[in-house]
Amino acid sequence: MVKDRYARQILHWGAEKQKLIEQSSLLIAGVGGLGATVSQLLVRAGIGRLYLVDDGHLDWPDLNRQTLYGEKDVGLAKLPLAKERLNQINSSTEIVEIPGRIDADFQVPAGVDGVADCLDNYQSRFELYRAVSAGTYFVHGGLNGNQGQVLTLLSGKSQPFEEVFAGAVQPQGTIPVTPDSVVIIAGLMVNELFSVLWKTPKLLDRCLVISLDDFHIDFMDI
Repeated sequence: MVKDRYARQILHWGAEKQKLIEQSSLLIAGVGGLGATVSQLLVRAGIGRLYLVDDGHLDWPDLNRQTLYGEKDVGLAKLPLAKERLNQINSSTEIVEIPGRIDADFQVPAGVDGVADCLDNYQSRFELYRAVSAGTYFVHGGLNGNQGQVLTLLSGKSQPFEEVFAGAVQPQGTIPVTPDSVVIIAGLMVNELFSVLWKTPKLLDRCLVISLDDFHIDFMDI
């Protein structure tokens, strides 16, 4: 590792927290819009291990916001592409691919320090949360147009995700999304994931809701 690689962020959070990042592992569910940016930022920060879950292929409409991919990737599976691009950014991070859908049989690997929900449908999110071991942090992010949200739950102690979003209806058709909103929500998720790693989450049982139409921010206690 190049000695000065993390010098600028160590100035901000110190050597001890940097060491903790390098010793930690996180699972990123979905490497599309949110997941592509969340995983990239974590790798740039020096995360020790990332588990990536996805079963999708890149399509043209994905290119407006899925920052790991380009035109030549259209039609290809996202998961191996994500691993390749992330390893090019930081070869020190171990990238573990978990292909397939998140369903009732899905299992979160043992020893994961946190899970990032970067999915785009509630049923998969419910199944993901059920697979999280007690005592593991779960950071959810969601987008619809210029509206976004971030929430942290602690499995086994927080209200279950499916209860928090009981009655939530999956939007019909294609969800509108712009590149700027994805990067903003992904950045907030990564900020919270760092806080999770040092056991000081700011959004535990507290949903941050943001409107990018007028920069209105609100909090909903769970």
